[in-house]
Amino acid sequence: MRLLNTRTLELRSFVPREVPDYVILSHRWGQEEVTFKDITRCPISDMNSPARQLMGFSKVEGTCKLAADDGYDWIWIDSCCIDKESSADVDKAINSMWTYYTKSNICYVYMADIPDCEAGWGISFQDSDWFTRGWTLQELIAPVYVEFYTADWSPIGTKLERHEEIAEITTIDSDLLAQNKSIDVYSTAERFSWAAHRQVTKEEDEAYALLGLFQIHMPMLYGEGRARAFARLQEAIYLSTCDDSIFLFRYSPHVESQPLLADCSTRFCQRAQCEPCQRQLRGTQCFPSQVPYSIVTASNFWSTQPHEQIITTVTPFRNEMSAPLSVLDYADISSKLIFFDGNEDRTGVSHVAVLNHTIQDHVEGAFCLLLYRPLDSRAASFYRLSYFPALLPNIGEFTSMMRKKKILIPGPVLGHEIQKVDTIFSVSGDSYHVRAWNAKCVDNRAVLRIQESSDTELKNAEFKVRTRDKDSKGHAEVSCRIADGQSLDECPQILVQLEKIVEICRWSIKEVSEVKFRRRQHKQRILFLPKAPSDRCTICLSDGKQLYVGLRRSAAANYPRDAGSIRQQRYQIFIRPVEEGHRRMISQID
Repeated sequence: MRLLNTRTLELRSFVPREVPDYVILSHRWGQEEVTFKDITRCPISDMNSPARQLMGFSKVEGTCKLAADDGYDWIWIDSCCIDKESSADVDKAINSMWTYYTKSNICYVYMADIPDCEAGWGISFQDSDWFTRGWTLQELIAPVYVEFYTADWSPIGTKLERHEEIAEITTIDSDLLAQNKSIDVYSTAERFSWAAHRQVTKEEDEAYALLGLFQIHMPMLYGEGRARAFARLQEAIYLSTCDDSIFLFRYSPHVESQPLLADCSTRFCQRAQCEPCQRQLRGTQCFPSQVPYSIVTASNFWSTQPHEQIITTVTPFRNEMSAPLSVLDYADISSKLIFFDGNEDRTGVSHVAVLNHTIQDHVEGAFCLLLYRPLDSRAASFYRLSYFPALLPNIGEFTSMMRKKKILIPGPVLGHEIQKVDTIFSVSGDSYHVRAWNAKCVDNRAVLRIQESSDTELKNAEFKVRTRDKDSKGHAEVSCRIADGQSLDECPQILVQLEKIVEICRWSIKEVSEVKFRRRQHKQRILFLPKAPSDRCTICLSDGKQLYVGLRRSAAANYPRDAGSIRQQRYQIFIRPVEEGHRRMISQID
């Protein structure tokens, strides 16, 4: 473990049995943080060190001064004490983070967005970004003693002093914050709920930042993606605890069949009437809102079950989870089940998977996932239905009927999660008038005009074509008047037809034609008709003018993370005079 000396500002490494008393810093990373590389290149104890000119140096200096005044010679700061350029060092630090914070004498929380003490005792404390970050969750829970400071290092209380207020901000049980309970007594589902909607810079850190909450270890594989990282986390948790509350996620982005595991901790959100969940997760509520995770507990009958492994396969083409679960025929127990939504008609249910968790009022019972097994499926394959899990009040009378099976539950194919795509086309040209827009899709699907055009010059006219998914064909048509110092009646008009290449979900130029301007437009001649998909061409108008026409993919900045949402993509149609160096891409067709 590396520690920074609070007086000399020098780094030193310690073996575990020789680590001295130390304090630790929790903070949000800002601009120009002082890093391990900055310190090793030139010690910051040197007054001429370039690191002293960085914006983050004042934070390091202020933290060290505070620690030294409190009588501590050593401090751990993640920006300084972790070699970010070493994957092995990052892996070790992330897997040891919970231990680092647990064993620290004091955790200083530096809230840079709270200017002073007066603001720190007001609403600014609740609104601090520190409470929204993924890594600060374990940094709040793990240390026994936590002190909060403002941007000017004014003290604004401790975790114990403000634990009720912090519980309201974070949804974490106040007894845990006050150290009246151990984190081990909380179910997996409830711990995940504390992390809902917390933000991280790297998507995999949504999972990696939670390792300490479950006291598990796993390798860091940056680049694997959020869904796969969270699946690996759940695999490790289940192998360690066999906690079936992991299957009781509250929200799902899917409408029909459900996967066995959630794809992120936000699916366990239990805030009352959470607007982001209601607005963005246009899928299904899979666990009743009237049942808080605080009353979900291990069943007396199943709490001694052996730890078993869950296996996941999460790729762009497969989303399968298998686990050994106890299965009962639905027909044998349907009359005994308690349903939470008041609708006891469960069309399609063929089996139930009996879990080892229940609610406090029915400790002899168990939650049951409702399953459907197709007649033509293999023995291990089941589908998890979107209904709320039912409760079997007394499982003791059904133990002889249970069959422990390793079942496979396929989830919706990840590549088909986003059902709708909005393609927005804009036109960019050097000198022309936009005369008209005409957009259409096959099967009369939705076409949305963003802006009606007119005979006035319009540089950024746009229209939108909506298709349902990547298997849907699409066509669009753009009509433009070319105005190069001519009167409007004399201007030539070109018609650009576009089509969607289904296999790669990409648009291309299908045809470019010149059209006479009359009351009823009619095609005069085809200028460009490619035999293969094309995204640019040069054309020659009847008056001899040469134009360069192209189609370019633009940044959309709107790729939803949740299935069922509408993905957006943008294309720009650009038309400009042919310049020296432009190569004619296809000969003119008369």
